[in-house]
This record gives sequence, C-alpha cells and structure tokens, in this order.
Amino acid sequence: MNNSRIGGSGSIEITQLHQPPAATPTPTAHPNAVTPGMHPPLTLTQSQSGTHAAESSAAGAARLKIAARHAELLAVFQSERATAPGSGAPMISPHAALLIGGLLESEKLPFEVAAEGLSPERYQLKQFQDSGLQQKLNLFVHPGHAPAKAEVAQLIKGFATSVADQLEHFQLMHDAATAPQGPHAAEDRAALAASQTALGEYAGRASKSIGEGLSNSVATLGKHIVGLDRMLQDAEGDDKEALHANRQALVDAQATLVDLHADFSKSPEAKRLNSVAAHARLDNAVSDLVTARNTVAGWKGAGPIVAAAVPQFLSSMTHLGYVRLSTADGIRNKVPDASSDANMLRALVTGMVAGVAHETVNSVVKPVFQAALQKTGLNDRLNMVPMKAIDTNSVIPDPFELKNQNGELVRKTPEEATEDKASVETQRAILNQMKVQGSSTHPVGEMMAYSAFGGSQAVRQMLNDIHQLNGQTLSARALASGFGGAVSASSQTILQLKSTYVDPQGRKIPVFTPDRVEADLGKDLAKGMNLLDPSVRATFYSKAISGVQSSALTSALPPVTTLPKGASGTLSAGTIVRNMTLAATGSISYLSTLYANQSVAGEAKALKEAGQGGATPMLERTETAMKNIVDPGRASLPHTFQQTTLGGFPRKLENAYHSARGVLQVASQFGVDIARAADGRAADGVSSLRNSLKSAKPPEAQSRPEASQQASELVDESYVELQTPRPGPTAPRAERPAPVVPLDDAQLSALEEGKLNPEDLSVSR
Repeated sequence: MNNSRIGGSGSIEITQLHQPPAATPTPTAHPNAVTPGMHPPLTLTQSQSGTHAAESSAAGAARLKIAARHAELLAVFQSERATAPGSGAPMISPHAALLIGGLLESEKLPFEVAAEGLSPERYQLKQFQDSGLQQKLNLFVHPGHAPAKAEVAQLIKGFATSVADQLEHFQLMHDAATAPQGPHAAEDRAALAASQTALGEYAGRASKSIGEGLSNSVATLGKHIVGLDRMLQDAEGDDKEALHANRQALVDAQATLVDLHADFSKSPEAKRLNSVAAHARLDNAVSDLVTARNTVAGWKGAGPIVAAAVPQFLSSMTHLGYVRLSTADGIRNKVPDASSDANMLRALVTGMVAGVAHETVNSVVKPVFQAALQKTGLNDRLNMVPMKAIDTNSVIPDPFELKNQNGELVRKTPEEATEDKASVETQRAILNQMKVQGSSTHPVGEMMAYSAFGGSQAVRQMLNDIHQLNGQTLSARALASGFGGAVSASSQTILQLKSTYVDPQGRKIPVFTPDRVEADLGKDLAKGMNLLDPSVRATFYSKAISGVQSSALTSALPPVTTLPKGASGTLSAGTIVRNMTLAATGSISYLSTLYANQSVAGEAKALKEAGQGGATPMLERTETAMKNIVDPGRASLPHTFQQTTLGGFPRKLENAYHSARGVLQVASQFGVDIARAADGRAADGVSSLRNSLKSAKPPEAQSRPEASQQASELVDESYVELQTPRPGPTAPRAERPAPVVPLDDAQLSALEEGKLNPEDLSVSR
C-alpha cells in the first residue's frame, strides 16, 4: 500500500508501507465505503502513528491560534470520530473547514499545514522530497539502475488516484460546512472563503506536482547527458567506451521518462486531478470571471464593441466589397454573354478570387488591428479588447467519484456516477450553446449577420432609387458591405456582453470575458496564413469553393429594376420595395454558403467526438454535410430550443434550418474533400521524392546534418551558452557528438498538454 501526501510547496510523497492486516467490515458498513486501503492519503502508517502519538489533535490544537469564538467548535471537532465504525472509512467533518479558515486568518499558512496542525491523525501531509516516488525517479540518473517503466507507471497511477481522493475529501468537507449564523456570521463566512481559497491553491499545486516531478527528472537527466558529452571530448580507450555506454543508458532512461510524462498527461488520472482542482477553485474562478466582465460593463462595453466592429468593417468592405464586386464587374465586362457557360465562368472566377480574399483579409486584418490596439495602449485606456468564451470544463468540471453519505466518505455506485456524468454533459451542452449563440455558426448569429448585411444593402438600394445617392458605384456597394459587417459584429458583441450561464448551484457565470492576453502578431498571422499547415490549406479550399457556389446562387437572381436610360422621375413604391428585397436577398444568398461551410470543420470534429463520424475519413466533410441533412436534431449541433419547448415546433423549424445548411454544404464540401485528397497525394509525393534524394546521398553526407538538425530542435541555445564554457583563443576545438540537452520550458509545456509526441524527442542511436 502507498501512503501519499502533498506538501506545502506542491510536492507529493509516496511512502512504501507494510501491508496492514485486512479489515473485516461489519454487516452495517456501506458497500461503497472508502476504506483506508482504498484511500491511503487519509490514513497513518504504523511508523507515523508512533511518531505522532505524543502530538494528538488536542496537543497540536493547543499550540494553534484558535479564535475564541471557535473554542466550542474545536471541542466538538475533537470529539468526532475520525473513521466510520465497521468500514474504517474517513468521516467528513462539517466543522474542519471553518476551523482551518480561522487558522488561516490568524496566521499565513498553506492549507495543508493548517489542516495537519488541526488534526495530525486525520490530515497529516508530507513532502515529495525523499518519498518513494522521488526515490524511484532518482534511480533513473544511475546508468543501468532505472526501474521498469511499468512499475513506475503503476506507482504514478496509484498515487494520482489517492491524491484525487484526498482532494475530493477536502472539498466535500467544505461543502458539508453549515452556513454561519449568529453574531460572528460575517467573520465565519470570511473564514470559510479563506479556507476554500487556500484549498483551491493547494489543489492547483497538487494537480501539477506529478507532471512537474517528471519534467524535473527529464531535465536532470539532460544535464547528466550534457556532462557526459563534455567528458567524452577528452576520453580515450576503455573510458570512452564506458562513457558511451553510460550515455546511452541515460538517453534510454530519459526516453522512458518522456514516455511516462506523455502517458500520464493524457491519462484519466491526470484528467481527474485537473477536474478536482477545478472544483476546489470554482468559487474563485467564477469570482475572477465576474470581476473581469465587470471591467466592460455598462458604458465600458463600448470598447469591445468598437474593437469588434472596426476590423469587421474593414474586412467586409475589402473582401465582400471591393475585391468581390470589382472582380464581378471586371469579368462581366470581359464575358458579357448570357449563356450558361458564361455564367459558370463568371461565378468560377468571382467566387475563387472572393473566397481566397475572404480568408486572407480576415486572417490579416483582425490580428493586425488587435496588435495595433495593444501597441497604442487603446486596449487598456479605452477597453478596446475582444471578447473570448470561457473554458467550459473549468466551470463545469467532471463530477466527483466520491460522495458524502451521512458524513461518511463513500464511493459512488456505477449508476450514480453515470447519472452525474450525464448531468454534467447536459450542463456543458447548455453552456456550449450559449458560447456559439452569437457567432455566424449558430442560427441566432447567422440571423444577426443576414439582417445586418442584407439590411445595409437594402438601405443602399433604397437611397439609390429615391435619388439620394448613387448607390451603384463600387465604393457605395463596398461601404454598404462594410457597414453590414460592423453592425453584425456589434450586435454579436452586445449579445456576448450580456450572456450569463446559471449553474445548478445558482452561480451566475459570464459566458464571455475580455481577452487581455498580449497579442503575438507572428503567431496570430500564422494561424490563418501558414500554408504549410494542411488545415489552413483546407480552409482556403473551402472558402474558394464556397465562393464559387455563392456567386452562382447570387447570379441566378433577377436584376433590380432601373429607370430607362435618359428617363426622369422615380420608381414606384412597389418597385423600390422589390429592388430592396433583391439587394438584401443577393447579399444573403452569397453569405449563406460561406456561413454554412465555415462551421463544417467544427461540426465534423463534434460528430467524431460523439462517436457518429469518421466512417469515411477521406470524405469527412461530405459525411458531416449529409449528416446535417438526415439527422439535424442530433446533440452535437448547436440548438436554441429544447425538444419540449412549445410542443417542439420551434425545434422542428431549427432542424429544418440545419437540413438546409446541409444541402448548401454537400456539393461544396465534396469539392473540398477532393481537393484535400489531391493535396495529400501531392504532399506524399513530395515527401517520397525528398526521402529518395536523401537516401541517394552517401551515409557520411547525411548523418551529421541530421544529428545537427535534431540537436537544434531540442536544444535551448541560451542554456548551452550558460552551461558550456567557450574554448579560449588557443584551445583546440574538438568535434563531439550532438548532445541530448534538457527540454526547455516550451517543450515541457507542449509535452504536458499532449502537443508534443515522445517520438519527437528520441535520440538517434
């Protein structure tokens, strides 16, 4: 059995224990009670119980700064049973959280120190240093003594589970605290809040400690390898052979630790630790979100509105206005025929140019504008910041695996766990619907966009028809597109500023908060313009092909009615209304395919995550479009109405809308899938050609460049400059093998988030 503790610095201990005699539960024990063997963090080892025999709860509490108002509460706490009779499971004290909060108010202590001080028998916690896990990891630096990967993996898994159980116990302890009453109610509420805050900080440290411990071990091995590389420069004979063998052993050990780190970061145990930590930090996280949203409340919300409207005005005016319309006018003059072939050619040229321009302009204008706001300081002075959606899992974490059963810490039954997970998924779906509600990938957001763009073109046409301005010029039409974009972005931002999710506990959580993260223009531009990324190329294919379909739909509309050349007067009211309708419809018909298709990638991902997609990987976008037609009511699509709302009629209309979107998607996304397949074949061909050319080179010509490239990818050059002394002017310069160096912070972070594969860090033998 392992006894796991978490120290004040966030470090964790696992100590090997003697196997205790099996406890025989009495018939009255709960069948899912968490026994000491199942819940090692909350029990004492035999040696620990002897060490702390002289320091009982009463003796330890006598040294603590217990508030006078809590004297009676402390006596009640000390009289409580620490474990349940029969099962031996830990009991959840409803008084511990308040007592710990009182201690934290009187003395600045980490949560775990205050908890252990309150009751060493119940809440004893130790440091990661000198623990069983740390000792196992330390063995990796000794060549030939690294423990088996499976052994360490099992140790990590058991430890992570026990830590998560312990954190759930502490959070349930806070949930069990009764609402303060009486003359000291305000002080006690503050004490409970202080305890909850401290628990959240402690849980954050605990959830990261395993990953940090593995990362530190990887870095330590890298330093040892660098040291061996230095020694190899001057080594000869048998010494050199032994050093090479040791170096290879350390390289293998480092690869094992990298694998362990990668496996753990994606494991259910790591996910559970992060979820439990999110539970412990939830109240403070919500408070921070509310505080952040209040910075753009009221008249201050004008800043985010302007920050959204201006770049959208510039983008829409450019790609929907000047580029698309000038291209359409130009090709119409060059191909004036009314034949179907001429119409198709005009749609093809206009759509391809406009579609590529749409993606290019959007990918450039918005990042540049955001960077300019930050450079000038307007983002701080005038609150001109974009809004971003909150992280769903941070405010709706996975449910606990344990529960409070009449004060006893009990593991949930499989049925209870399934029911709780279903409830969490339902709440997440509600929040996720609210997050996309104002975007152009949601029915509400699309209606906003159609109203804004269609309305601006209708107004332009009306002003033209009543002779208030010449609304048929290129600039007039482009400005109308720009104004439509600005109105659309403004209305969506206003909705975001007002969106609030209320969780089952009654917390009011802002769905969007200001995004004040410092912009990195290079990275932001690369997200949309890095054509080496297949997903970016696929987006360009989609926009280009969507533009062709949109142009074809728009060209099928009849032209507006105009006065005969040289005639005076005005059009009739009915004709003006007809022209306004045609102008608005033309704008909407062009945008409909673009908006329908820009959500396909996200819909395909959601379909796959729901276990309903991926049957035809080469045609996954087409498959998604077909699914939208035949199954528009599925949960992975955004919905505004529940199936029971008003007898289900609004939901049926919404399903019809999704089916119509699917019809618009099918042909264009089939074209995108074909383009993606051809793109993949071409990329494979180029890769095969490169490999064949590389294999044709002599071994000597290709071994060193590959090693140099690998070293340059892994090495942090600033680290090498600090750690490797430069030779003096007369010192001989010796060639040495490319070293394996410690992973830098960016690599460790990418590894922890699962963005970096362990194979990428392997060293060529």
